Amino acid sequence: KTTFCSAFSAGFFMTVTVSPWDMIRTKMMNQPTDKKIYNGFADCAVKTVKADGVLSLWRGFIPIWARFAPQATLQLLTIEAIYGVLGFKSI
Repeated sequence: KTTFCSAFSAGFFMTVTVSPWDMIRTKMMNQPTDKKIYNGFADCAVKTVKADGVLSLWRGFIPIWARFAPQATLQLLTIEAIYGVLGFKSI
């Protein structure tokens, strides 16, 4: 059904956009407290790209997608079902 494919695609594109930010956030949270490696979000992003390349920002894509895709799919299918029950047009 179109709704399922749309919801599944939304989970994929959400992962594509969220993964780099999640990677940088994780690196910042995992740095030692006594010796800072990064001086901020932008510094962490620049150092990561210089050290490992741009694609390293999407490292761990599959596990993140495995977490987001079912959530987005269920969420959008549920809202469509609720709209149908309440008599509203689907999105």
